[in-house]
Amino acid sequence: MTTMEEDVFVKENSDELKQRMVNPLGERQQKLEQMDRCEYSKKVTKLRPLYYLVAVAACIAIVIWVWPTNQLSPIDELGIGTPNMTEFRAASPEAARIEQLISEDKIEEALRLTANVLKNSDLAIEELGDIPELWEDEEEMAYEDHIERVKNSELRWTYIYLLVRAGKNKEARKELKRYLKAPLYCEHEQEARQLLEKIRK
Repeated sequence: MTTMEEDVFVKENSDELKQRMVNPLGERQQKLEQMDRCEYSKKVTKLRPLYYLVAVAACIAIVIWVWPTNQLSPIDELGIGTPNMTEFRAASPEAARIEQLISEDKIEEALRLTANVLKNSDLAIEELGDIPELWEDEEEMAYEDHIERVKNSELRWTYIYLLVRAGKNKEARKELKRYLKAPLYCEHEQEARQLLEKIRK
């Protein structure tokens, strides 16, 4: 065998030897990569329900946090201001308390107090109408009746305001209809009609 032939033989054997060494290494690398992919797939499969739960919890939290701020009350939509009971404070000490509760955003408490004061005012109007003979002075009786009706109307408007704030639209509609039946004492007539239309929907 000549030197040239020896060189070719050695080279061929060397290439074959290298190939035999490289092939198992390549296969081993492929197996390692495949094992890594399987391991990653298993982890993802295990974590997937957790990801879903976290995503759902995040969505619920966002809805709870953002939704109330986006949902305006019909009172706010119409730009209806807070009722003012200042002129009735002397005649009705509860008026100041109602205003305070509204300013502190204690709607349910203000609603209960207003309902009681309004009920007493309704009874007072009934009594004034039932016993005119007890009044010596008709003018005095007419004045007392007028003052009580003005106060009653403002109390009813405050009650309506609080009902809508509390989301009790069905009761608010009933009170609005009653309020609008006395146009002589209906100081907030336009707002009342707009509000009634709004909460009918």
